[in-house]
Amino acid sequence: MNSSVTKILLALLLALKKLEIPLSEDEQALLQDVGQQLALDPDYWEFIEPELITIIQANSTLHQLFEAGKVKLDALDGRIPRELLPSLAYLEKELFGETKEITTFDGQIKGEPNNLPNPVISLTSSILRLSNQDHTVKQLLFIQEISDYVENYRYFNTYFVNPDDACEGLRHHITVPPSEPLIHGQTYLLLVDISPERKGIENEPTPFPDQALAQVWNDSESLPLDLVVASKDFNIDATLKKLTLPRSGVSDIVQFTVKPNLFEGRGYIQVDLLYRGYLLQSKQLAVLIIPVARAEIPESLRPPQTATITFTTTDLLTHEKLALLPERFLTVDVQVDTRDGSTDLRFLDRTQGNQELVSYSTNLQSGLGNAIARVRQKLHSMAATKEGYQFKTQGDMKLLNTWLPQLADAGRYLYRSLLPENKGRTLGEDSGEKLRAALKPDSVIQVNPINPILGLGKSTIPWALLYERKVMTSKEVHVCEEFLNHDIDCTDCPFKDNYKVVCPHAFWGYRYAIEQLPAWTSGELSQTPSLVWQIANNQPLYINFNVWRDFRFWKNHLPKIEQLGYVKMLVAEEIMELENIWATYSSDLDIVYFYCHGGIDEIEQLPYLQLSDDKISSNFLEACEVNWQHRPLVLLNGCATGDYGPESYISLIDDFRSAGASGVIGTECPVPELFAELYAITLLKRVFRGEPLGQAMLTVRREMLQQNLNPLGLVYSLYAPYEIALARALAHN
Repeated sequence: MNSSVTKILLALLLALKKLEIPLSEDEQALLQDVGQQLALDPDYWEFIEPELITIIQANSTLHQLFEAGKVKLDALDGRIPRELLPSLAYLEKELFGETKEITTFDGQIKGEPNNLPNPVISLTSSILRLSNQDHTVKQLLFIQEISDYVENYRYFNTYFVNPDDACEGLRHHITVPPSEPLIHGQTYLLLVDISPERKGIENEPTPFPDQALAQVWNDSESLPLDLVVASKDFNIDATLKKLTLPRSGVSDIVQFTVKPNLFEGRGYIQVDLLYRGYLLQSKQLAVLIIPVARAEIPESLRPPQTATITFTTTDLLTHEKLALLPERFLTVDVQVDTRDGSTDLRFLDRTQGNQELVSYSTNLQSGLGNAIARVRQKLHSMAATKEGYQFKTQGDMKLLNTWLPQLADAGRYLYRSLLPENKGRTLGEDSGEKLRAALKPDSVIQVNPINPILGLGKSTIPWALLYERKVMTSKEVHVCEEFLNHDIDCTDCPFKDNYKVVCPHAFWGYRYAIEQLPAWTSGELSQTPSLVWQIANNQPLYINFNVWRDFRFWKNHLPKIEQLGYVKMLVAEEIMELENIWATYSSDLDIVYFYCHGGIDEIEQLPYLQLSDDKISSNFLEACEVNWQHRPLVLLNGCATGDYGPESYISLIDDFRSAGASGVIGTECPVPELFAELYAITLLKRVFRGEPLGQAMLTVRREMLQQNLNPLGLVYSLYAPYEIALARALAHN
């Protein structure tokens, strides 16, 4: 079902809302017939559409309103934030007082919107099947919210100007057309504004997320936003400037002086827009650079200028959420460039008004890539060998002394690869001191993968394993015997500055909470999913538990979860059971838990998760057409398989997010089942109490180290916002 269907149906609902002259009984009856046809078989749209358009055109006022709404929706390409659309069950309860069942031509019952190919169709069909449709839509809050969104959107605009063509105030200027390249060594102005008019370099119609700021205006007529601009292909006069956003209309125009340092080829500029440290929207500019004016441009390099939204939030910022923002002491923007395999990492210190600490490039294909592989190899050996923690959940100092120095050594190489000494324009002689000074214990580090177009999204960094103290390599190196008696800052510890002593508190995973936002966009997604900070659960909590049945402890694992709180376990050992659960309970699921195998197919080189009888692939997830209403958390507890790691599931995150997942917990390597079972129970206990997931994972990681002398908690990574939590904590049995 293409987006034109969504635009036509939404335009009709918006037109009915604005219609002042009531529909006649005949018009109501005709629309009821259309609603019934949509409910029975939406795949017959090619036959339904002409009939619907004829009905609309017969009413001149309705037709005029419909066409006006369609123009607005065309500008948005029909993209409406998911959260503005209620579930079918909720709508039908509002309309009928109860959830109605819809019978299809083949006698099947369709009671959920997920069984329909487009949620807008299911909602529209429910409304049109009523009489007095125009009166009904005027009473529905979600129609008003969509109307407000469609009427009031603005755009995050970027465009280039020749300095000689810029007039005073920048309101009147001659823009370098997007059909023209830029010239190496020539100076330009990059102008940025927010406006109801789409202008400049645009590839897609994603609006500025005005609705996210709805509750923070108070009596203010304007809000100060931060613009952060970065590029290794351009020299830029400043990395951070302020933009003043009015309640409506056009913002001021902010200018950056830029000069291409790339001799020829396509150069990239990243533009991030933030409010009080909260990332609102990111855009990447891709600009063709030519060595001299009037150089010939191959057809393969056209268009010369493009811009793509790589991140947007539609999550509502409340004053309560903003109060938490100072916890984001550090944002790491990660960008991979497939032209040379380089990785750009920008560290933004949010404690000092987004002051940029460092900006530089490293090479994923050489030093950094080797450092990542080395860390994961050490983790794997520690977790999966009998000399390590394969058959142990309770460790001891001897075991810790065998493995933690090796991890620290690998983690230190990784840290130095990310923060190479004397690299980059702003780093100077610093090799991480500024960064450590900005970070305090329990800081929340936000990782933004901002450039999926160049292939990011398929690579990850094991941030928890970064080791920020110097460490010697010798037989004398051992774990600090005092770490259990000191705080995370090692206050008064006699070994604090002894580099022959490994301090667990120097691992990022024990020192900080790390959120890796599953916020990248890609062509695989029909719209940009929003970030979610709350799982809208009820009681009982619905958990879909998908398992490889040959695991030894899973049948003991289930009752332990049930004892933690009021939950309903929906168990799938085989693919058919999973399909039935997703079809029946798709709008109820709060946690989707994979306690199973996973890896990369040896022949097709595609990632999969494996239940007892078959594999779950990206194509499978797409074909299921699920729409998880409660935005469940996906927990990937990959056990006892040799090739399981982030590369095994990272490309599946798009599929989970497209299905409605709020985030993912994954592992950096295979986890022994004994530990996987213990970790999940310990974590879920805290999650069920209503603790934010990021804090719960940090606490459990520390508990496992302190109480069990087991460092395997470092294996688990969070691909979701730190604050994500259950809307309702569970009552214990």
